[in-house]
Amino acid sequence: MNAVPTLGISPDRLEPILRSHGWVYLAPIEEAKDGFRYPMVLSRKTTITLWLCAVKDGGGVQVDRRLRSRQMDELTGIVWHMLSLDFPLNEFMAMCKQKKATALLRLAGRGWGRMLRSPTYWEDAVKTLCTTNASWGYTEKMCRNLCDYLGETTSSGLMTFPAPEKVIQCGERRLKEKVGMGYRSKSLMMLAKKAASGDVPWLLDFSKVPAAHTAEREISSWHGFGPYATKHLLVLMGFHEYLPIDREVGSHLGIRKPGDRGSHLDSDHFEDWGKFRFTAYKLTRVAKRVNWIGD
Repeated sequence: MNAVPTLGISPDRLEPILRSHGWVYLAPIEEAKDGFRYPMVLSRKTTITLWLCAVKDGGGVQVDRRLRSRQMDELTGIVWHMLSLDFPLNEFMAMCKQKKATALLRLAGRGWGRMLRSPTYWEDAVKTLCTTNASWGYTEKMCRNLCDYLGETTSSGLMTFPAPEKVIQCGERRLKEKVGMGYRSKSLMMLAKKAASGDVPWLLDFSKVPAAHTAEREISSWHGFGPYATKHLLVLMGFHEYLPIDREVGSHLGIRKPGDRGSHLDSDHFEDWGKFRFTAYKLTRVAKRVNWIGD
């Protein structure tokens, strides 16, 4: 393994990121001692396995092959994105103080609020699609099959998440019958074609993320992406003013049918938290020890 410059994140602050969202359990991410491993493809088709672990002086990053300076810079940017280290945690904490939300402030002080994400919104979008109308176990199975059947093999023998082109080559029928994507196969094929065509550049390049309303309009037009899936992906893109409500989330908010405004956690559905609406909701559930999907 070759070392990459460490990140300024302590072991106790890495753990909340890994436990903030179910992504740590979905292939190709693999939990490892004090962190995780992630096989991936860098630019110029370089396949590597990233290993990020918690060490005393920060987050230690290692890879299974020697990288050039430009590739190391690329990898560092990807890791920052995956760990949501650009999330304005101090700003959220200031709002917690203003609202006297002591439980949320205490959690944010320990690093809660950031989320583990994929290196691309393409992968996040596919995984979001895999959460729709599926048990968590089935979501895990679909993600694993996509990697095993369509991914690239790294030097460490791990399988990467498939590129859009691999999905297109697979075809809708094989996605449905062999990979096990079921009715989602059509949605996945259409999404892969969007990503491969470059019509939605931010699917493969997170630095090109558009404004929230532009992203919402685009995502909601995709086949298979209803209100829940659209808002779920928007949250992963850093737009925490959205609150994805599926059947499981709705049950905790007291929503039993469209338009029902009853609430289990908060009568206003955290609307007064503005850009941190999802963050406040999520941390309230953590404080109440009410698990969220994949936790």
